[in-house]
Amino acid sequence: MPAMTQARDSNALGPWPAIAGVGLFVLVTHYVGIAAGAPLEFLIIDTGLALVFLMAGSIAWRRRPTSGTGPILVLSAALWSLGSYNPAQAPGLWAVAFAFEGWYDVALAFLAMTFPAAPLNGTGRVVLATLATAFLARSAGRLLLADPPRTYPEAFPDGPVNPFAIFESRGAFEAVEVIGSTVIVVAVIAVAVIAVARLIGSRSLARPVIGPVIVASVVAMTFAAVEAADTASATAFGASLLTIPEGIRGFADWLVPAGRAVVPVAFLIGTLRLRSVHGPMAAVSARLARGEAVEDVDAALAAYIENRELAELLSGQLAELRASRVRLVAAGDEERRRIERALHDGAQQHLTGIAMRLEEARQMPGIRPEGLERKLAGTAAELRDAINELRELARGIHPTILTEAGLQPAIATLARRSPVSVDLHVTLDGRLPLQTEVTAYYVVAEGLTNVARSSRATRAEVTVALRDSGLAIAVHDDGVGGADPDAGSGIAGLRDRVRALNGTFDLVSPPGRGTRMAVWLPCE
Repeated sequence: MPAMTQARDSNALGPWPAIAGVGLFVLVTHYVGIAAGAPLEFLIIDTGLALVFLMAGSIAWRRRPTSGTGPILVLSAALWSLGSYNPAQAPGLWAVAFAFEGWYDVALAFLAMTFPAAPLNGTGRVVLATLATAFLARSAGRLLLADPPRTYPEAFPDGPVNPFAIFESRGAFEAVEVIGSTVIVVAVIAVAVIAVARLIGSRSLARPVIGPVIVASVVAMTFAAVEAADTASATAFGASLLTIPEGIRGFADWLVPAGRAVVPVAFLIGTLRLRSVHGPMAAVSARLARGEAVEDVDAALAAYIENRELAELLSGQLAELRASRVRLVAAGDEERRRIERALHDGAQQHLTGIAMRLEEARQMPGIRPEGLERKLAGTAAELRDAINELRELARGIHPTILTEAGLQPAIATLARRSPVSVDLHVTLDGRLPLQTEVTAYYVVAEGLTNVARSSRATRAEVTVALRDSGLAIAVHDDGVGGADPDAGSGIAGLRDRVRALNGTFDLVSPPGRGTRMAVWLPCE
């Protein structure tokens, strides 16, 4: 029991021990710098940037404990402070700081390719492994091969001693430094390309949150590439890659490393924007209310919701809700087909048989009481009318021609029956899923019914074609316009049916300029 209580207490603490430990490390680094006589400007800027990483990481870790964003930013704060021991000149300490300087770029590269919770793909794993290996090789070279008084006696005759340089060699150090820095340049550029591709391929609703962080990561990787390229150039040729005027040298010296701090700043901006009244969640709510862009909503849930398990749960429930709506539509269509078959095979055939027997009785030779022939003829005519009405009713419940011949002949039949002239443009390649065909048929049927009933149009145009892995249907007329989708049950029910299949429905009907109904249905 005590062990279980201790485990619960540990879980209750969450990320705070790690955050507090890194915060203490940042403060110790600051006071070590003071003791070493570091310039005040260096102390303020360096400590301030470390605290920006730590603050953003604390917020991210607290918001989404299961995501790697918080730990990565907190780790970046620790790695940033580790490199700050370089100016301390303390034996051994400065060597470790110099060896592991810049390792925050590896953490930020991982964040650029995975934020907020995306898995690292094969290419990303190769790039990240290459970057980490290059940093590891460069760190090993700095720690084991370079001792300033021995490696560069002309520049550092009284420089700090590196007690770890057991294999001191100027040639080996410079080779490892140049090759490692060059590989880092290539790797961080690849990271930037992957990040840009992620942003371009992301869903529109997710971009307001992931966009600032990914753009900032690209900026950080650009500065990392510049710094690594400058290191390689200075080591290989003894000259910096960039020529910086003396007047702005102090600013430029801080600009390159500080360029990494745009990542936590961008994360904080994205978080504040998400929580604002008119933030991205308002767009998500609107899309959910309209039932549009379901993939965008799923991506936005993954980016916005603070708990990953909750986001996955809600996304799963939305997927199940959409699937259940599709199943309901399919069940309704199946019931319509059953009723249509029952009417055709039962009542319709029965009435047809009665009409035929009446016709035979009317034509039989023999005694013909006065008026009987006329009454039989009238009864037979009424039965034929009832059969026609029953046939139309069955066709309305489920069109037989759609099941037997397909969507294109069924739509052509609708166009022929329309009292308004219809220009028909249908481009299909074989049969489509039954639910898609039935819904498309009802879209055209409802559109042409409205054209004939209330549009006062002289012509109508129907276009049906495959587009974007789905079926696009458009019904357009030259009538008076002003159609209201909420005024009647026909269009409203059709809109609900389309959205139940994860399709899109759009009705444009400006007064005096006709009406256009556009629908897109998935064909999966």
